[in-house]
Amino acid sequence: MKYKYLVYIPLLTVISCNKPEPKVETHSETPKTTVALASVKSQGTKEISWKGFLNGKTPVFIHYQLDGNLIVGEITYLNTKNKLPIMLLGTIEEDHSYRILEFEKSGNITGVIIGKPTDSAFKGSWFSPKTKKELALNLVKKDTALASRQTEAKLDDVFGKYHYQYGDAGYQGDMEIKKLPDSKAVFGITSVTSEPARNLAQIDDDTISLKTTSFTYKLSDTEDCEFRVKFYKGFAVVQYTKGVCSGQFGMNATVEGIYIKTK
Repeated sequence: MKYKYLVYIPLLTVISCNKPEPKVETHSETPKTTVALASVKSQGTKEISWKGFLNGKTPVFIHYQLDGNLIVGEITYLNTKNKLPIMLLGTIEEDHSYRILEFEKSGNITGVIIGKPTDSAFKGSWFSPKTKKELALNLVKKDTALASRQTEAKLDDVFGKYHYQYGDAGYQGDMEIKKLPDSKAVFGITSVTSEPARNLAQIDDDTISLKTTSFTYKLSDTEDCEFRVKFYKGFAVVQYTKGVCSGQFGMNATVEGIYIKTK
């Protein structure tokens, strides 16, 4: 079942192995990221800050930086006792709208923000993958000086386990990459769709050459099933490079998405 929302990660057309996927609505829990990260000109590391409300009641503060079409930032719920910031990761879509995911350290996604900011306002919606509740988002621009987060990863730091999860019943994905001698590595990806189907997309462990913090992988015996994995500090982005891999995975299953490093 698709919910009116986005993602990537906005939003997206879901993969189908038998027929073209129907057009999705504004909100969705699919983890796809359909826009190449280099497609939007980098705007440097200037922090952009917003303050406002969810549903006119819950005060929030959001700040982020743009790296190409990648969005990296934090959200703070100002009515909580400790006011602890929560990681935000997302992308700018082809229509210039933003799709931003609210991540716990475990990789669980607690909220999905969709909207299109202007020079002074950010209006959109916030959606909970757990409760399926959607709230109106209304923010105004704030002149707040904040240090930008370092997003560039070092090669030795990319190895480990990565995960994302839209609640217990939603899309889930796992990726692991292990270091080998001579600038090589072993990686694998397993992801499933939401309940009750739990269709599978899987890349069995394979050895690759890894000399930088990104690589492109093509499934053998296919002409156009190819994706790029780009590692950042604490997370990774997986994106198809030639359209969806139609027929290679279970219906609606995808390896594409934003994965948080958990180990």
